[in-house]
Amino acid sequence: MKKQTFIQGTIILVIVGMVVKVFGLINRMMIARLLTSEGIGIYMMVMPTFTLLIALAQLGFPIAISKLVSENNIKKQLSNKTIVMKAFKISLINSSILMILLLLSAKFLSFNLLNDKRTYYPILMLVFFIPLVSFSSIIKGYLHGYKIISVPSYSQLYEQVIRIVTSITLVTILIPYSIELAVCGAIISLSIGEAVSLIYMIYKIKNKRSWNQILNKQTEKTTDEKTITKSILAISIPATGSRLIGSVSHFFEPIIFSFAMISIGISSGTVTKIYGQITGYTLSLLLVPSFFCIAVSIPLIPIISEAYANRNYNKISHYFNLSIFLSFLSGCIFTIILTLFPKELMQLFFNTNEGVIFLSYMAPMFLVYYFQLPITTTLHVVNKTKSAMINTLIGAVLKVFLIYILVSNPNIHVHGLTTAIIFNSIFVTIANFWVLRKTIKMHYNIYTILTSISLLITTFFFGNILKNTSIISSSFLNILVIFMFYVIIVYLSNIGDIRKIKSQLFNH
Repeated sequence: MKKQTFIQGTIILVIVGMVVKVFGLINRMMIARLLTSEGIGIYMMVMPTFTLLIALAQLGFPIAISKLVSENNIKKQLSNKTIVMKAFKISLINSSILMILLLLSAKFLSFNLLNDKRTYYPILMLVFFIPLVSFSSIIKGYLHGYKIISVPSYSQLYEQVIRIVTSITLVTILIPYSIELAVCGAIISLSIGEAVSLIYMIYKIKNKRSWNQILNKQTEKTTDEKTITKSILAISIPATGSRLIGSVSHFFEPIIFSFAMISIGISSGTVTKIYGQITGYTLSLLLVPSFFCIAVSIPLIPIISEAYANRNYNKISHYFNLSIFLSFLSGCIFTIILTLFPKELMQLFFNTNEGVIFLSYMAPMFLVYYFQLPITTTLHVVNKTKSAMINTLIGAVLKVFLIYILVSNPNIHVHGLTTAIIFNSIFVTIANFWVLRKTIKMHYNIYTILTSISLLITTFFFGNILKNTSIISSSFLNILVIFMFYVIIVYLSNIGDIRKIKSQLFNH
C-alpha cells in the first residue's frame, strides 16, 4: 500500500465514490420500486435513527484518528500503535452502551415518536450495525492519516455491491410476508455490507504485512494511556458534536414533521408517504454530488493537519481553496442539470414523478450545501470544532422550529420541510465559512471566482436554450451535450488552473 497526494487521493475517491454513488442509486431505485411509496416511507422514517447511530458509533474517530496520526508523524510525540488500540477500547465500550440503549428505546421510538408501529422491527435491526461501523471508522481514519486512500475507498465499493445484492434478495424474499419485514431486509443489508467492508480492510492490511509495519513504526515511544485517551477524546468528542447535532436534528425531523402534519388533519399514512418522497427521492438526487465533497475532504485532513502543525498557513489556504473549487465544479453542473431536467431524472432513477415539485425549486438553492463539508473539515483541523458545533446547533434548532411553524401552516404545510432544509444548509455553510475566515488568513483568486460564476451562468443559459428549442429531442442527449459543453469551457478557459491540477495527477 502506498501513500497518495491530495490530487491522487481525491481522484481515487472521486472515481470510487462515483461508482459507489451510482450503485447506491441503483440500490435505492430497486428498493424504491420493490417497496413502493409505502415501504420507502417506512424505510426513510427509520433513516434518521440510522444516521444518528452512525454519528454516535463513530464518535468522530475518522477525523480524530486521521488528525492525530498525521500530526504525530510530524511531532512524533505519541505511539501510533497505542492510539489505535486505545481507540478500539473506547469504541467497544461506546458500542455496547449504544446497543443496549437502542434495544430498550426502540418500541417507544416507534410507537410514540414516529407514530408508526411498522418501524419497530426495522429499528431493532440497526443494532447489528453499531459495532461494525465503529470499528470500521477507526481503521479508515488510521489509513487516511497515513494518506493511504485506496484501501478504504475500495472497501466502500465492495460494501455497496454486497449491499445491493443482499438488499434486493432479502426484500424480494420477505415482501410477500409483509412490508415491515421487507424493510427489515433492506436494513439488515446495511450491516452485511459494512461487515464485508471491515473484513476487506483487515484482509488487505494483513495480506500486505503493512499492519505491523505501520503500527510498530513508533513503538519505542511510551506514553501514558490516560494522555492518549484524552488526546483522542479531545478531538473526537468535539468533532462528532457537529455531526451529532445534525443527526439529532435529522432524528427529530420526521417526528416534528409528523406532529405538524397531523395537527392540520393529514393522516399518518399520507405523512409517511410524503416524507418518503422528499427524503427518499428528492434529497437522494440532491445529495448525489456529496460523494465529490467527501472525496475532496478526506485527503484534506492529513494535509491541513501537517500544515497546521508546521504553521504553514499559505499551504492551508491553497488546499482549502482547491477543495472549494473542486466541490464547486461537481456541484455546479449537477445543479444546472437537476434544475433543467428534474422530471426526467426523477423518472430515470426512481420511475416516478413523486417529489419532482420539490426538486424543481430545491436544486438551485442547494448549490451552497456542496461547500459545507470542506469548510467544516478545515474548521475541525484548525481546532475550531466548537465554533462549527455551535453553528450547527443554531442551524438545527432553527430548522426544527421552522419545520413545525411552517408545516403546521395549512397554506404552506409540506413545503415547510423543504424550506427548513434549504435554510439550514445555507445558514450553517455561511456561518462556518465566516468563522474560518476570521481564524485563518485566506488568499482568494478573484479571477477564479468570477470565471466560475460566469461558467455557471453561461452553462445554464446554454442548457435552457438547448432544452426549449428542441434541437435535440432526447432529454438525456441534451444532458450529455450540456455536460460536454461544461467540460470544454472549463478546460479551454483553464478555470481554476484546471490544467495544472490535471498535470499534478500524473507528475506524482
